Amino acid sequence: MTDERHRWILDSIEEGVAAVEEDGASLRHVSVWFLPGGVREGDVLRVTRAGDEKRVSFHAEIDREATAEALRRSTEQVSRPAGPLPDPGGDIVL
Repeated sequence: MTDERHRWILDSIEEGVAAVEEDGASLRHVSVWFLPGGVREGDVLRVTRAGDEKRVSFHAEIDREATAEALRRSTEQVSRPAGPLPDPGGDIVL
């Protein structure tokens, strides 16, 4: 087995189970037991799985730089005006 590398974004933690977005595509549920201590919702994790048919190792670490960048992008997105300006009213022109 070759090393598998993934990027997880921690979406939520409830009752010992974390919901993580894996590689920007799918949502996974994993036990918080697999996660580094001190993780918080919004953290970005670098995750590696390696091994062979007899043994597998799993490593997850918080990527502080990626977490800060994701927070910056999210703040920027939320602060932008949403959609077109309010409807000024009046007749509809087709």
